[in-house]
Amino acid sequence: MEQRGVNVLLISESERGCWQLARRVEERGCRWWFASTISEIRSLLDERPFHLVLSTRPVNQGSAIMELLQGSACNVFYSYPIEDSCLWLQAAHHGQACLKAPMLRPSEFASVLDEMVMELTLMIPA
Repeated sequence: MEQRGVNVLLISESERGCWQLARRVEERGCRWWFASTISEIRSLLDERPFHLVLSTRPVNQGSAIMELLQGSACNVFYSYPIEDSCLWLQAAHHGQACLKAPMLRPSEFASVLDEMVMELTLMIPA
């Protein structure tokens, strides 16, 4: 039986900057698209709904990216660089802002991402 696919939007300065994320979501049966500019993000959002948005840029309340995502039911995570790593923060859960979501280390985020993809896969109509 073919697994239903979760649509994932990857946002970064370059596609090379998010290759690990792309590989991870692809391995979990997700379809992914890449955008680096606001106009590319807007164009992709006009073409299809996204269930999950992963950004290497901040997606805070009031940011241009968050304003584009308003009204969607997507889940949004963004990374915040620290020293030689990063922390992941959830900006929205099913379209609702997450103002006090905990920061996640990369290994914690990987587990949360896996759970999120499983949850979303079950919610997508066949």
